[in-house]
Amino acid sequence: MLQLNRVLSILLVIIGLSTVAIGQEIEIKGLKLGMTRAEVEAKAGPLPLKNFTVAGVHSKYTSVNLEFHEDKLDYFVFFFDSDDFDSVLEAIKAKYPSFQCEKSTVTNRTGNSFTQVDCKLKDKLGFLHLSRFCNDINTSSLSLMSSRKIKELVTNRKKRKKDL
Repeated sequence: MLQLNRVLSILLVIIGLSTVAIGQEIEIKGLKLGMTRAEVEAKAGPLPLKNFTVAGVHSKYTSVNLEFHEDKLDYFVFFFDSDDFDSVLEAIKAKYPSFQCEKSTVTNRTGNSFTQVDCKLKDKLGFLHLSRFCNDINTSSLSLMSSRKIKELVTNRKKRKKDL
């Protein structure tokens, strides 16, 4: 849940600045928001997805995180080693030339500074987001999140803030 909150926080900051993929549905290795479980399995194999790669980069964890809402793919997140960030970024930019990135500086608890890179692209169903650092400086993330899921998370966050 902490990882989902981190991705949500980043998405909320960039939603207003997102580039729109006009007439183009965003997909990662054939996976698109709105696909049924059966369609996902037909395209990528049995769930949970294991040994999944993007641009030849392996997932950092055993499986890829997928969430479904009413049997439709609602959220996809692929965590990978931040040393492989440039390879994934290059592949995404080659596929989606309008994929836009912004750089900022992040500082860890010991005062070391790092260049954060957040990239995004919006289509009619949701957002594609790539982040150099997610939770720590060794982990990057690539995610697809539906507009419906984002609204749900924003609503839940507002409810939690009222419960203080």
